Amino acid sequence: MSHSGRRGHSIVEAMVVTGLITVLLGLLLPAIQRVREAAARLVCQSNLKQLGIAVHHFHNDYKYLPPTPRRRDRKPHPTQHLGWMAQLLPYLEQDGLYASALSAGQLDPDPLHNPPHVGLATVIKPFVCALDSRLLRPQTDHANLTASFTSYIGINGTLPPGWQRGELGMITGLGLGLTDVRDGLSNTIMVGERPPPDTFQAGLWYPYFHGHAIGMRGPNNVLVLGGLVLDPVRDPCALSGIPFGLGVTSNPCDRFHLWSLHPGGANFLFGDGSARYLTYQARAEVMAMGSISGGEVVELP
Repeated sequence: MSHSGRRGHSIVEAMVVTGLITVLLGLLLPAIQRVREAAARLVCQSNLKQLGIAVHHFHNDYKYLPPTPRRRDRKPHPTQHLGWMAQLLPYLEQDGLYASALSAGQLDPDPLHNPPHVGLATVIKPFVCALDSRLLRPQTDHANLTASFTSYIGINGTLPPGWQRGELGMITGLGLGLTDVRDGLSNTIMVGERPPPDTFQAGLWYPYFHGHAIGMRGPNNVLVLGGLVLDPVRDPCALSGIPFGLGVTSNPCDRFHLWSLHPGGANFLFGDGSARYLTYQARAEVMAMGSISGGEVVELP
């Protein structure tokens, strides 16, 4: 009779296999993270393209860019309490919420009162970057206001060396059209990324320029590039002049310039409706593209 036995693995062999698995996981995890980041960047670009299509449809219907200009006779307009993003709701398959917003404006002109302004705390996914899970639900800010927030902000011009009008979110309600963009639609940015700080004192998408830098709240859905701080005494953020650069949600002062949760740069919506990713090396170019008639020559890196 012969006996056959089954030989087990030695400790050395088990350690070698474990080491190989560890090395493979170490190589695989960064690759998975890069794939996730790339996917999130594409989703973000898709959001901006949706906004671009909505803006152009709005322009086709009204012959000007949102928001609705202020009436010269000073009579209340049904949409005067709504920001440019809220006025795009019918073009984002949100007709019911838009109708609710119009009704709420007739009941109460202050868009920060909910009720009746239920849109204030309604999350709209195309307004949220895929990397910012905070914004998938309403948040309560430093002043105890519960609202929904956006990852994007309209460009309202540039500060130094002299204020020049931007393309979207005009605070004076001038009702500019695409033909007023003399620098060219493909050379002018309409919307950029800017995550709200952890204090949530900026980034409201619903109201029309409400509480901008007043009581340390804002900017919300429009931004003047160049570091605009209206009340430096009440707000500790300095006038930095940085239009585009690194930021962190833990620093409330980073709400005054464009940045994103994507590594190395951020996505932008251009006047022609295209969405592109720009690295932080394009700081000067972003500043130049923030105006509609500056005449700057821009070469993107």
